[in-house]
Amino acid sequence: MKTRPGKLGGVGLGWYVPDRRIDNETVSRWCDVTPEWITGRTGVEERRYADVGEPTSTMAARALAMALEDAGLHGSDLAAVIVCTSTPDQPQPPTAAFVLAELKLSDIPAFDVNGVCAGFLYGLGAADGWRRRGPVALIGADKYSTILNPRDRRTVSLFGDGAGAVILDALPADSEGVSVVARCQAEHVNLVRVRGGGSNLPLRHTHDPLADRFEMDGRGVVAWAESALPPVAAQACDEAGVALADIDRFVFHQGSGRMVEFCAKWLDVPMDKVAVTADRFGNTGAATIPLTLAIEAGAGRITRGDRVMIAGLGGGTAACATVVTW
Repeated sequence: MKTRPGKLGGVGLGWYVPDRRIDNETVSRWCDVTPEWITGRTGVEERRYADVGEPTSTMAARALAMALEDAGLHGSDLAAVIVCTSTPDQPQPPTAAFVLAELKLSDIPAFDVNGVCAGFLYGLGAADGWRRRGPVALIGADKYSTILNPRDRRTVSLFGDGAGAVILDALPADSEGVSVVARCQAEHVNLVRVRGGGSNLPLRHTHDPLADRFEMDGRGVVAWAESALPPVAAQACDEAGVALADIDRFVFHQGSGRMVEFCAKWLDVPMDKVAVTADRFGNTGAATIPLTLAIEAGAGRITRGDRVMIAGLGGGTAACATVVTW
């Protein structure tokens, strides 16, 4: 067993959300509920929507530019660019390639990771190999406004658009890197989905206007998450050689304000140790964790030497967690 958590090695942080604010009054008119219903059920006060012409890659590039400046690095210093997203610019090529193009970079490995809302943690685990070559840009970015059904109050009330980026320092040859606990429980694969647009249901083969829209069984997700999160959190603590009580700050996937509260309740941790950004930005998919990390560090709520638990829940269904030293 380790005696202390692995060091995250984050040398630069950046985040971006679009300017356009979508408040609960606006959403309530779309789906025939009251603003109070949305606030009470979700804990989300507003979210941001990107405009037409501002795809996922543009938001990711803006977050990355901020992270590079924070790290004091140039894009050409990077060993790889990894974009975690489930709302790519287009099916091919990877959104990460468009990020390179946006920042006028070339000759850098660039690829996507789709773990839905758990994507950033999957990406964190995947980044270690590339970090042997140098600093790696790990970005979470999603534009969920393009796949929402505005009449579905269960989903349109939750999601927004945004991006977050972390520059991970080069990993020494003798370092173990970051240990990420991840479990995919595919028996629940249909709790979160977009049915159309892939090889199973090409859009040209269906007349269903909602085939390319996001669908979620919210109650089913909560019921699954209650049993899925505690075991991965416990294993992450065990692998890091710490107890939950030793954790200084908890950064959960911001599924909603209420979902963050549920996560804290299931792990029996006080809310004053838990980061919350869902009230201002909603659920930004794979962006929620890096965006929240950047905001928390910028506000001084995460400081050098802190033990931080990062945990995510996503479609598939996936439960992931890690404990790192900041």
